[in-house]
Amino acid sequence: MNLAPRRRDKPPINARIHVHVHAGYRRLIQRPWVRQAALAGLAQARDLPSSVECAVRLTNDAELQALNKQFRGIDAPTDVLSFGTEMLRDGRLTYEGKFPEPFYLGDIAISVDRCVAQAAQFGHDVAAELALLVIHGILHLLGYDHQCAASKRRMWRAQDRAFALLGRANPLKPGQFVT
Repeated sequence: MNLAPRRRDKPPINARIHVHVHAGYRRLIQRPWVRQAALAGLAQARDLPSSVECAVRLTNDAELQALNKQFRGIDAPTDVLSFGTEMLRDGRLTYEGKFPEPFYLGDIAISVDRCVAQAAQFGHDVAAELALLVIHGILHLLGYDHQCAASKRRMWRAQDRAFALLGRANPLKPGQFVT
């Protein structure tokens, strides 16, 4: 899929998004919506190779808990985890060497169990929560973070812009938090 350029002088990004859905959630998850949300997140990049790839895995609490324990040392389920290259910061490449094409951005794992529970908790639909988790995960792959107030503001603005591309408002309200 091609992303429309953000500026006239910037060529479109060719993005291949692999969506893997756990068998138990295939009726609930619409892969085209996941891809649209991922593309909206990728559109927040300021500097990427012309061809990129990433994977989004939609699974259950048990798998996210195992990943969270293995990679973060936290023995609890979480909603979204991102495993990126760490070659980007706020959507810009920090490495100046040559990249293989397509450039592999990384992987995102999302708990559909957490997605459904959080949608109910915060009073919006599952599709909006799923888009939020996908966009949030993609932004982490692009090097956005929420470790300090300034970086959190940049990331939340990028989330808002991504939702605008989807024609929806960001369902995340002040005081709510995505991990």
